Amino acid sequence: MKNLIHFILAASAFLSFSCKSKNQKLDNITAFTKVYGYVKYFHPSDEAAGIYWDKFAIYGASQIEKCQSREELLATLNQLFKPIAPSIQFASNPSQFDTTLKRIIPDSLNKYGLTYWQHFGLGTGMRENNNAYKSLRVNRDVLEGIRLFNYEVKPSESIIEKIGDDLYCQVPIALYCNEEATFPKANADKLAKLEKELLNTYEFQATDLSFRLGNVINTFNVFQHFYPYFEEVDIDWENAFKTAIEQCYTDATKEDHLITLQKLTAHLADGHITISNKYIKNHYMPAITWEWIEGQLVITYVDSSVPKLHVGDIVTHINKQKANLYFDHIKEKISAGTTGWLNARANILSLTGKKNSSISIETNNKSYSLKRTDYYWKFLKKINQKPSYQALDNGIWYLNLDKVEMDTIRYLLPQLSESSAIICDLRGYPNDNHEFIQYLMAIDDTTSSWMQVPKIVYADHEKVVGYSHFNWIKMMKAKKPHLGNKKIIFIIDGRAISYAESYMAFIEGYRLATIIGQPTAGTNGNVNEFKLPGGYKIRWTGMKVLKHDGSQLHGVGIIPDILLEKSILGVINGQDEFLNKALELAKTP
Repeated sequence: MKNLIHFILAASAFLSFSCKSKNQKLDNITAFTKVYGYVKYFHPSDEAAGIYWDKFAIYGASQIEKCQSREELLATLNQLFKPIAPSIQFASNPSQFDTTLKRIIPDSLNKYGLTYWQHFGLGTGMRENNNAYKSLRVNRDVLEGIRLFNYEVKPSESIIEKIGDDLYCQVPIALYCNEEATFPKANADKLAKLEKELLNTYEFQATDLSFRLGNVINTFNVFQHFYPYFEEVDIDWENAFKTAIEQCYTDATKEDHLITLQKLTAHLADGHITISNKYIKNHYMPAITWEWIEGQLVITYVDSSVPKLHVGDIVTHINKQKANLYFDHIKEKISAGTTGWLNARANILSLTGKKNSSISIETNNKSYSLKRTDYYWKFLKKINQKPSYQALDNGIWYLNLDKVEMDTIRYLLPQLSESSAIICDLRGYPNDNHEFIQYLMAIDDTTSSWMQVPKIVYADHEKVVGYSHFNWIKMMKAKKPHLGNKKIIFIIDGRAISYAESYMAFIEGYRLATIIGQPTAGTNGNVNEFKLPGGYKIRWTGMKVLKHDGSQLHGVGIIPDILLEKSILGVINGQDEFLNKALELAKTP
C-alpha cells in the first residue's frame, strides 16, 4: 500500500510538473507572438523590414520553445529582437519605460526625417499585385512625403503592452531616418549572426514543431491587427490562438496542420477564408450530392454511375459515424458568417477527399462504399442543369444570374420590356452581369460609403485612424429600358457570397424586387491572400462592407422578404420549390 501511495504521489507530481511546463511554454510562445506582430507590422526599422519574417517566426519559435524560466525567456526575446529592433525594451512594469524615447533621437536632426508604417488594409506579406491593399513606411519605402493617407505619427509614440505575467514590451512605432538608414542602427555583428541563422534554417516540414508554431504565429498576427470584423464577431481570438498552439504539439502531418489552421480561422466567421495546401489534393467527390432537409441528411442528386442509391434517400451514418456528428467535425473547420454559407460549404466538404479514396455511407439500413472520382468544382458545374434564361408562362421570364452573360441580357431587353414579371435566380455567383441592376433602377446610385478600407498605424485594432470609402456610383446609372415597373422577384440562398451580396445590396437597398429564399452568406469585401511555408495559402476578407443603409452585412447577409425551406418530398419529386414560389408570386395579380 505504501508503494502504491508513493506511486500515486509521484504520478501526481509529474502531471503537475508537466502541466506547469506546458503552461509555461504556452505563455512563452504567446509573449514571442505578440512581440513578433508589433515589430513586423509597426516598427519601421530597416533591419526589421529586411528580415525574412516567415523563417523568423519558425526560428524564433524554436528558440522560445527551449526556454525554461522567465530569465531565459527575457534573454531569448532580446537575442531575437534586438538585432532587428535595437530600440525595443522589456520590463516587469510599464512605469519603467521612458515614454519620451529620448534614447532614439539623433544628436542632430539635420537631414533626418520621420518614418512609420501606414497600412491601407494590409499589404505587407500579402499577395503581390493586389491593388486593393497596400503598406509602406513613410519616407522610407517610397519618395519622401508620399503617404497612403493623411495621418502622421509623433516621434514619441510607441506600443507599450503586456506580453506575459509581469512582462511588458515597448516598441517604438516611429523612428528617425536619413538617406542611409533608420536610427538607431542595430549591432552589425548580432544582425549578421541572426541573418546567418535564418539563412541556415532548413526547409521545415509539418513534422517539425517549430514549423507548425511559426505558421500559427504568423496567422494569428495577420488577423489580430488587420481583420476588419472583430466588432461584428464575438470571439476570444487569443484563446483560439492558444488552442491552436496546443494542437501544434500533437499534430504530426501536413494534413493535421491544415486542420489546425482551419479550426483557428473558423472562429473569425469570415466566409472568404479558405486554407489550402498545394501538396494536399483533397478536392474529389463521389457522384452524389446531399444536404440537410427537415433535420435529415438527404441525397439530392445521384449520377447514373452510382447504382442502388436514389434521390431522397436518408443518410444516417458516414464512415461508421452518425451523420450529424460527422458534419459537426466538418463544420469545426469552416469559417462562415451565416448558417447558410456554413451549411453550403459543409455539404461539399463532407464529401470531398483525395482522388479515388472511398467514403462509406449507410442509408435504408444498408452500407455503401463510394469512390471519389470527380473533381468537385467540375462535377457541381456539370450537374447544374438550370437554364441560363427561359420564357415561362404568362409572359414571365426567368434569368439565371449564375449563368447568363450580360450580352445575352442586352439581347433579351425587348422581350424583358414586354414581360409581365422577371424572376432572377441568384443562388450562386453572378456571371459578371451586375449591369442588369441599372435597368431596374429608376434613379442613379447615390450610396457612397458601403465599402471601407481601414487605415491602420496602431496595433491590436486599438485605434483605427479612419476608413477610405468606395462605391459603384460611377457605373451604377439608371438605364433604359426601365424594367423596374413590373414584378421583379429575386431568389437567393446561403451560397450567394461576396460579389453576389454587392449585387443583392442594390436590390435590397433600393427595393428593386421581392426577395425570396434564404439569407445570403454575410461575407463581402475584396479578398486578401498570404502564403505560409510548407505550401499553405490563406484567403480572407481585408475590408469592411456595409449594407446601403449603413447597417451590418457581415454575419447577417441579405434577408429575404419571404423565407423558404426545402422539403424532402419536393426533392423526391424533382421540384424546385423556391422557383415554384417565385412563379406563384409572379402570377398573383
